[in-house]
Amino acid sequence: MKDKPKADKKQKKISDKEIYQEIFDAILSFRLRPGTRLTEENLSKIFNVGRTTIRSALLRLSQDHIIEIRPNKGAFIASPGIKQAKDILAARKIIEVAIVKDVIKHATESDYQLLRQIVKSEQDNIDDEHMVEGLQLGGDFHLMLAKISQNTTLERIVTALVPQTSLVIVLYENPDAPKCSHCEHFDLIDVMQAGKVDKAIALMHEHIQGIETRLKLDDKEVNSDLIDIFKRR
Repeated sequence: MKDKPKADKKQKKISDKEIYQEIFDAILSFRLRPGTRLTEENLSKIFNVGRTTIRSALLRLSQDHIIEIRPNKGAFIASPGIKQAKDILAARKIIEVAIVKDVIKHATESDYQLLRQIVKSEQDNIDDEHMVEGLQLGGDFHLMLAKISQNTTLERIVTALVPQTSLVIVLYENPDAPKCSHCEHFDLIDVMQAGKVDKAIALMHEHIQGIETRLKLDDKEVNSDLIDIFKRR
C-alpha cells in the first residue's frame, strides 16, 4: 500500500508550450530533420499527455511556420525550399532595416544594456559549443530589437520570420561556416547606440546577407525516427 502514493506522484505534466520548445530544440540540434512526420499518437506517448495538448502544441508550431499541417496527411516539420529560404531572408532585410531606424529613435540606455546581455549570453553559449542555445539567443536579439522599435506590426512580422530563419539555417547552413553572429550583433549595438543611422542600416543588411552567404543551398535527404529522437530515460 505504501507504493501507491509514489505512483500518484508522477512527473508534472508537460504543457503545450513546453512540447513546442522541445520539438523546436530537437530541430535546432539537428535531431529532428525537416520533412519528418509528427503523429499525435506517438507524441502523446512520448510526452505522456492527451491529444488535446499535442494538437495545441502542433497548432503553435504551425502558426510559426515550423511545421506544416497537411489535410488528411498529418503534421510535418517544414522543409522550406531554396527559393523560400531566400524569400525569408529578403523579407528580413527589408523589415529589419526599418526596425534599426526605430530602435535608434526609441532605445534607452537600459535597452542597450539588455541587448548586450543577450548577445553576451549568445557568445558564451557559442564558446561553450551550446549551439542550440546560441542560435535561439541570436534570434532573441532580433526579437528584442523589434520590441524596442515600438512598431508592433514590424514586431509581429519578425516574430514569424525568426523561427523560419532558424529552420532555414538548420536545413542549409554550411557546417564549416564561422559562427560569429554575436560579433556582428555587438557591432550593431555600438553603431545604433552612437546614433549612426546609415551605418546601422548597412550593418543590418550585411548581417542578414551574411546568413545567406553561409547557407549551402542544396537539397538534403531527410530520414528521422520520431520515437528515437524523443527517447526518455
